[in-house]
Amino acid sequence: MHPDWQNEITEYCERHSSEESDLLRELTAWTWKNTVNPRMLSGKMQGAMLSMFSRMMKPDCILELGTFTGYSALCLLEGLSEGGTLHSIEADPENAWKAAQFIEKHPRGKQVKIHVGEAINALPELKLEPNIIFVDADKVNYTRYLKLCFSILKSGGLMLFDNTLWSGRVLNVNDRQKDADTAAMHRFNEELKQLPGARVLMLPVRDGLTLVFKN
Repeated sequence: MHPDWQNEITEYCERHSSEESDLLRELTAWTWKNTVNPRMLSGKMQGAMLSMFSRMMKPDCILELGTFTGYSALCLLEGLSEGGTLHSIEADPENAWKAAQFIEKHPRGKQVKIHVGEAINALPELKLEPNIIFVDADKVNYTRYLKLCFSILKSGGLMLFDNTLWSGRVLNVNDRQKDADTAAMHRFNEELKQLPGARVLMLPVRDGLTLVFKN
């Protein structure tokens, strides 16, 4: 696991939490062995949180921006209602194909629809009203994703943004001044706190997970 967020406390928490499924373990092992950036995987702790939120809300529509190899989609799928659909948008066709191989192994995998393309272009055409939206796509567009997604999120729905601590670089003034991604993430965090009609909670889980509840 990546040292930026894997420490003794995290490992202790993981040992005292419910085990992930065999399919998720298989996917994790495959991702760390076969991909260039395996750290992009949601991982056990964050995945368990996604699963818990989904199980509590029992959504009939979930939207995910950024599929990668499918770990987060499989976690969110655990609480999806019987007739519900999880829509996941992935810009990289190869990642989308890899994710589909694992999602198809899940008994409810047919409830997941993977859309290949840029989320900015794909979102308006889908005409969704999600209960849960998970955003783990290109960071410089987080503000645009917020504007596009918050308006379609159902009242009482939940948005989650990954990587909002950006390996702790958002705390470094020098990084915020010189690195475009860090500057964009810090600016997004500042703007998100002022979002009308929402309650916002940033959690120091893994690389930062920010929850946005729509009133």
